[in-house]
Formats: sequence, C-alpha cells, structure tokens
Amino acid sequence: MPLALQPHERRENALKLRVMLERHPVDLVNSQSARDREALTWLAMTRRLTIPFIATRRQMPHTFPLENWIMSRLAARVIAVSRAVGEALVRRGTPRSRLVVIPNGLVTERVDRPPTAERLEEWRRRIGWEPTRRVVGIVSRPKNQDVVIRALRSIATPIRLVLAGVDPSSDLANLGRRVPEQHTVVCIPFMPDVRPLYDLLELVLLPSSSEGLSQALLEAMALGKPVIASAATGNLEVITNGVDGRLIAPRDPQAWAEAIQQLLADPVAAERLGNSARRTAREKFSLSLTIERTIRLYRAVLGR
Repeated sequence: MPLALQPHERRENALKLRVMLERHPVDLVNSQSARDREALTWLAMTRRLTIPFIATRRQMPHTFPLENWIMSRLAARVIAVSRAVGEALVRRGTPRSRLVVIPNGLVTERVDRPPTAERLEEWRRRIGWEPTRRVVGIVSRPKNQDVVIRALRSIATPIRLVLAGVDPSSDLANLGRRVPEQHTVVCIPFMPDVRPLYDLLELVLLPSSSEGLSQALLEAMALGKPVIASAATGNLEVITNGVDGRLIAPRDPQAWAEAIQQLLADPVAAERLGNSARRTAREKFSLSLTIERTIRLYRAVLGR
C-alpha cells in the first residue's frame, strides 16, 4: 500500500504511519529509508508504537550520533547491508547487540532481461557510440567520478567514458570536457532503465570512497562485466582483488589509469574477472539468501 512520506516532516509522517498501522494492524514493521525510520523512531519515543520495528541501513550513515543512539535503542534490531555500514553505525552509538548484517540481494530480474535491438541502438545514439573508442562507464550518482576523469590523462587507448547518473550541466561534466582529445566523456542524467547501457560497456567502474553495498556494482558483476572499484567500505566485501574484480586506491588517478589500461589491453584477464564476478554476484549475493536471513530475523524478534 503506497504511503507518501515527505522530507522534513517527521511528525506528519509519523501520524500517517500511525493511522495506517491502526487501520491495517501488523506484527512488525521494517523501515527501509530515512523518512520512515525517523517517523517510526518518533512513534516509539512517544510510546505510540506498540509493535517492534527494525531499521535497515543501506548507506554509510550520516545521521547525527545522538539521533542514531536514540533510534538504535528504540529499534528491536538494526540491519546493516554490509560490515562497513555496521561498523560505522557502532561508531555512532548503535549497540552491537542490536546490530545484524544482512547484505543486499541481487534482483536478477533487473539484469536477466536482455534489451531489444531497438533499445540498444537508442543507447548507442545516446552515448554517441563509435567503433574507434573503447567504452567504459560508471553507473552512480556523483561519487568521485573526477578521479577517473583525471585518470584519462594517463591513458593512451582512446576511451569513451559514460557517466550515467550525472547532470550534463554539472561541474563533473565541465571537467569531462577538458580531457585529452583522444577521449570523450558523456554525462547522462539519472534514468530508471540503464540495462541496455551495460551491454555497451567493456568495463564498469565504481570510484566512490564511501559505499554501503552497491546494487549497481552487483548488477554489473551479475552480467559478467569486469569491474574496477575503489578499495573502500562496502566494495571490499563484494570484490576479491584480482579474483572477481580489481580494487584500486580511492583517490589515486594514476592507479586507476593503470588498472583501466591493463584490462583494456588484456581481454583474456578481463573475461576471467567477468566470469568470476558473475558467480560471486549470483551465488554470494542472491536475493533468496537476503530473504531467508531477513525472515529468520523477523521470527527471532517476534519470538517465533
């Protein structure tokens, strides 16, 4: 049942949730984002929530420590989608006794539907595809893409770098217009369906230095794409360096340039990484495992 929760309206959102729960009683509620988490915390703090609630934290936390401390003591459990998120929550006051790590699950339906030839051609036109440039990409909102843009200065192979999720009028786009002439940077605003883009990418990159557990990274790996990611936070729990991807120092353009150049020059190594990445994403991070662990937690909280 859809329920629109508005930003910066904690009490109003709490009232909406309370009305819904009164009309449609449940045994347990699990928040999945900041707005419902804040609303449920308010209801629990004012003793108007009579059922246990669980808070799922998907990103590296930016909540004020006091607010996190209060929420963590009112929630029955706090789910972190990676150990990195969990440790960051502990540093902000979450008791280890309340913390459970349940990694994100891969939604295979999002990637296993191959795009039509028409959609693929549409994306070729969108990124200005041409056979003289190798295509690599980052599918993410702005997160340290400038590191890869600067790395292009040290890469000899002509590259088309696609930044999906970046405004073409942004500072990142302006930086991209100043790369050496053998390269091209294409910025594309956020779009809900980027599945066809993956078929056009030889390498998928994720240079962010702070990541909970990236669904975009899992999707690229599930498609057998060779991935290069920053050796930071949740990425360390997804990729084993040299086995199913490459891990690179987060803010080192030269290291990124060398890794990109090496994989573009060695298709056998790139294919090996991609095949291993596919197995890792589909076996270690399957949605069925996430569901199984979540149901087990619900039953434990409810004493069943």
